[in-house]
Amino acid sequence: MKYLADTHMHSIYSYDGQMTLEEMINYGISLGLEYMAFTEHLEFSQISLKQALNRYAIYSEEIDKLQEQYPNMTLIKGVEFSNPENYPHELEEFNKLDIDYIIGSNHISLKDNSESEILKYYMNILNMVKQGGIDSLGHLDYLRRKHDDSFSHDERLKRIRDDLLREIFSYLSINNITLEINSSAVRRKNLDSFPSKEKLDLYKSCGGTNVTIGSDAHRLNEIYDAIPQMDESYDFNKGLYLKRKFISLSEK
Repeated sequence: MKYLADTHMHSIYSYDGQMTLEEMINYGISLGLEYMAFTEHLEFSQISLKQALNRYAIYSEEIDKLQEQYPNMTLIKGVEFSNPENYPHELEEFNKLDIDYIIGSNHISLKDNSESEILKYYMNILNMVKQGGIDSLGHLDYLRRKHDDSFSHDERLKRIRDDLLREIFSYLSINNITLEINSSAVRRKNLDSFPSKEKLDLYKSCGGTNVTIGSDAHRLNEIYDAIPQMDESYDFNKGLYLKRKFISLSEK
C-alpha cells in the first residue's frame, strides 16, 4: 500500500517551525495524506519541564479540536525529544501523558570531524536506545549533514562503527523501538536518506523490519517531501504510531 503519512513535522509549537497546525492539515489534505504526525521539539536544554508540559497541554487541546473539524485525516500527537538519555525524569513525565508518539533524537553537535567525535555521536544514540521510553529513533546518522562518518580510509574504525550500529539495532528490538527513515536528507544535502541505505541494509541484516517515514518538515512545501521516494526505495514494514502502538500501513 502507498504510504500516505508523514510522521515527523514541526509546527509553530516548535521553536523553529514556520506553520500552524491547521495550515499543515490543509496542505496534507491537498497531497492526499491520511495520517499526519506532529512531532514538536522537546529541548530541555532550553525550557523547563513545567514550560514543556504547559505547552504540550495547549498543543494537545488544539489537535483534539482540529481532529473534530477534519475527521477524514488522522492527527497524531507526538514530540521529538532531544537526547532523552540526559533527561530521564522529564522522559518519565512525558510517558505519562495522552500522547501517541515519542521520537528520540540525538541533537548533540560534533565538535569536529574527528574519529572520536563521530564514534561518540553513536555512543550517545546507543545510550538513548538502551534507556528506552521512546517509540522511534529519529534520523540515526543526522551528522552526515556536515560530517563524513563512512571511515572509508580505515576499515578498523568502520568495523567499530558498524559494531555500535548493530548494538543500537539490537536495543531497538529489545525496547520495541522503531527506526525512522527521515527524508530530509534529500532536500538538505542531496543524500539518500537518514539513515543511509548502507545502514538500513545493516538494520535489515540484524532482523530489523519496522520503520516510520517522516519529512522533518518545518515549512509547508517540505511536508511529505521525498517520502514517496523513500516508500518506493526501501522494502520494510512501514507504519506509524497511535496511542504508543505501531500500526502497519504496509499490511492494510
